[in-house]
Amino acid sequence: MLIRLISGFFLLSCLTACGSKSDADQPLRDEAIRYHTEANEIQQAVELKLDQLDSLKTVLASRKTSQSQALSQSLDSLKTAFEAWEENLIEPPGMPAHSHEHGEGHEHHHNHSDGTMKDLPADQMRDLQKELLNNIRQIQQRTEQVMAQVK
Repeated sequence: MLIRLISGFFLLSCLTACGSKSDADQPLRDEAIRYHTEANEIQQAVELKLDQLDSLKTVLASRKTSQSQALSQSLDSLKTAFEAWEENLIEPPGMPAHSHEHGEGHEHHHNHSDGTMKDLPADQMRDLQKELLNNIRQIQQRTEQVMAQVK
């Protein structure tokens, strides 16, 4: 009887501790989700601008100047950076369901919390999402700068 009581108390303590840790991490998970959501919104805007690359590169090719060539290379570099960013995008655990459609011919590539990421501590997931957000902001800013130079 005493062993059952001790076992029950131990099990209850474990469940309570796990629940408390989970509840304590919720603000960090919520912050990670906010960063991820904002990054997705910026991603969509950048993707629309990058869709204009082919027409911009045609304009640049017709100019045949060293500046035009440099801008064309910058556009290629931005597209490569965007694709690399997109490949590394990780969805934090607990993300609400959302659509991955970005228009005709677009696929949304990002990892859905695979086994290695779902066990990442909440503070590290938040920091990762913040870094991903900062990276897409930099790509967005650079894209706007280069596109303004093309026009």
